[in-house]
Amino acid sequence: MISLAHHRRVLTLLAFIATAAAAGYLVTCAIFPSPLLPKSVLVPAFRGVPAEAAVADLLRLGLRAKLADTVADPLVSAGMVAWQSPAPETALPEGAVVRLGVSSGAPLVSMPDVTDLDLGTARLVIEAAGLKIGRIDTTRNDLDLGTVIVTAPSAGTTLHPGEFIRLGVSSGPPSVRVPELIGLTVSAARDRLAAAGLRVGLLEQRLEGKAGTVLAQHPASGEMVTKESGVNLTISGTLP
Repeated sequence: MISLAHHRRVLTLLAFIATAAAAGYLVTCAIFPSPLLPKSVLVPAFRGVPAEAAVADLLRLGLRAKLADTVADPLVSAGMVAWQSPAPETALPEGAVVRLGVSSGAPLVSMPDVTDLDLGTARLVIEAAGLKIGRIDTTRNDLDLGTVIVTAPSAGTTLHPGEFIRLGVSSGPPSVRVPELIGLTVSAARDRLAAAGLRVGLLEQRLEGKAGTVLAQHPASGEMVTKESGVNLTISGTLP
């Protein structure tokens, strides 16, 4: 049977141990005023934040930043944080590392070849590539009206999405004025048309007037037509 004296000795020993532990804790706090357990920090959300600002914020919070890589991100401007690890709201001890991925902007695209396409089709192709049509210049050309002749930049050039493309578009073949042909012989009319860059179109005979001469023409004298167009003639078929 445990004696009362032994029981008192045990209680005294326990009290001594507790007092020593408390004293040790107070001494430790006096020597090392910082908390014994590391402080937890919640990681902020950095997506879309300038990389330099994100690094500064982490240092201010007692964390460390590591710029891990650069990635193309169409939704985040170049130089901004595209991803982070660990995720936002993660609790980390002070001094922990947060990895950041920096955006290089949207991925580059290649300028498509739209020469010889009509303007409407070229617009669809350019916009499908993520680009936009800017200035449109027109010039006389043997190609049909509205056909794309040249682009700037040229096909195959690497561009940022949303960049503007300049187009050179045909306004159609050059126009020429139809000469006066009435009263001329067919041979003379043909020569005059050739000199103007035109040609004889359909021939129709009518039994009146001087044989072999032009009685009527279409288009009429003075009208503007495209080069190489044909002019229809009505020729007298009456014998002299």
